[in-house]
Amino acid sequence: MKSVFMTVWLKEMKDALRDRRSLMAAMSYAFFGPIMMAVAFMMIIQDAVSERDVYVHIEGAEHAPALVDFLGDRRIFAGSEEQQARDIELHIPSNYQEHIASAKPVFITVRADYSERSDSSARSRVESALREYNNTIASHRLTLRGISAEVIAPIRIDKQDTATKQARAAMILGTVMVFVLMAIFFSGMNVAIDGSAGERERNSLEFLLAQPVATHWLVMAKAGAAATFALAGAVLSILLIPLVFIFVPLEKLGIDFSISFVEQLSMMLVLVPLAAFASILQLFVSFRAKSFKEAQTYISLVMFIPVAIIFAVEFTRFEHPALGLLPVTSQHRMLLNTIGGQDINWLMVLAGAGVTVLATAALVAVVTRMLRSEKVVFGL
Repeated sequence: MKSVFMTVWLKEMKDALRDRRSLMAAMSYAFFGPIMMAVAFMMIIQDAVSERDVYVHIEGAEHAPALVDFLGDRRIFAGSEEQQARDIELHIPSNYQEHIASAKPVFITVRADYSERSDSSARSRVESALREYNNTIASHRLTLRGISAEVIAPIRIDKQDTATKQARAAMILGTVMVFVLMAIFFSGMNVAIDGSAGERERNSLEFLLAQPVATHWLVMAKAGAAATFALAGAVLSILLIPLVFIFVPLEKLGIDFSISFVEQLSMMLVLVPLAAFASILQLFVSFRAKSFKEAQTYISLVMFIPVAIIFAVEFTRFEHPALGLLPVTSQHRMLLNTIGGQDINWLMVLAGAGVTVLATAALVAVVTRMLRSEKVVFGL
């Protein structure tokens, strides 16, 4: 029976390799994820480590020259439209000097569109500079009255970060691992659709099922071909990540990111059961559809479920023992622990792989039973 599986698998692989759309879809997504994340991190690092001059509209600057000079020392200047001033306005009241001299509070209005993300860094710098100037004036007032400025700061926080550089890498680069998992689901999608709904529309599925071959071997071979493409996309992503991030100055964020070949190999092996699960799931959805286009629509919708789960776990940092056993989440946890330099519980990894294999076997049985129905074979 192994020869039957290999014969059908080779046939499916030849069909997929001849289809440039499937080949480009598998490889392009593997390239897209790491490169897109590298570009995003370069922009984040550039914005985090470089302080550019901020130009804001200051109304009433003549009432507070000392404050304007203080802001200038923080590279926040009063600008005009010709100087590309941002849509941030400071309103300094005319009674500023009078209130400062009499130790009365002064209300300085910061007016801006707080829904505009591109100006969030500039707004934070302006507000931080105003708070710093406020603390400076308060300290001077206490000193003039013979009171130590330390009385207004009875508790000081000494922040000591014990996180290693690898742990910081896991926290920030976890999104990159999300794209590796997404490559599994997207790289083999076209192969799975073409091998199911596509063959049915070409009227070749019924002739294949008419051969003296057990149906479950045909299902496993078709899933194996799609899984090969899915795994190839994930492997390419894993190999590209360290190569692409060589050009990203992560050290400026205090991150030491490196993956050894052994770690890469272990990540690839862990993703093998997930590739099989993703492929048989796509075959199941495709055979449930009545046409090629309908299968594309259904799979696109279904693929949002694992992607949503991955992003939800990544961004909410939700922790539960069951996540180490479920498909997708168990592999995601292993990838995070690997790039974070944490100890990997290989027993849990094997248990998660076992659950994924059992789910795959159950779907193989379901799809095999589906193909015994004329409604599924002929798309009725």
